[in-house]
Amino acid sequence: MVRNNQNNQIVKGIKIILIINFVLTLGVASCNKLVPAGFWNDYQKPLLVKNLSDQGPFGGRRSMYWKVENGRIFNSKAIIEFAVKNGWEFVDSLEVQADKLKTWHYNKTSVFPLSYSGFSSTPAGADSEYESFPRWINVGLKVYQFKTGWIVYEPGTGDSFDVNGFVVLNNEGNEMSVYHMWGE
Repeated sequence: MVRNNQNNQIVKGIKIILIINFVLTLGVASCNKLVPAGFWNDYQKPLLVKNLSDQGPFGGRRSMYWKVENGRIFNSKAIIEFAVKNGWEFVDSLEVQADKLKTWHYNKTSVFPLSYSGFSSTPAGADSEYESFPRWINVGLKVYQFKTGWIVYEPGTGDSFDVNGFVVLNNEGNEMSVYHMWGE
């Protein structure tokens, strides 16, 4: 009986050590590839102006914004290479003129129109999910679309989509944003 209690205590001790190790590993890994789109934290770090992240157990969102004051620094080739190197798969791109951005608003705030029903370059209505994706670039831009290895499920429909990572570059090449949504 004493031997059994000692064995149980040893097993409990090992479990506690493993749990602590797991939690510490997650903490250390919080800025890397294990967190959805976390690898972007390492891209041009000194130029990162905004970094909004809400990663929960059933879904998450990330909105990031970089800006350089003088000159052109961001180029699509390098950005696509960085994304692909980190597991995102380039799908397509589209240009959006500045006047079309006037429709990308929610509650009088500039937004990137991404929601549980996907990204829409011509949003038909207001979706409260847009609030999670502020838009900092207000001039002509290009949107690069990626499959990220994560999926978004539209609540109540069971519909899903896998193109849920976006990089936005302004035409001058001095502003860049990343938007990512996953889960349900």
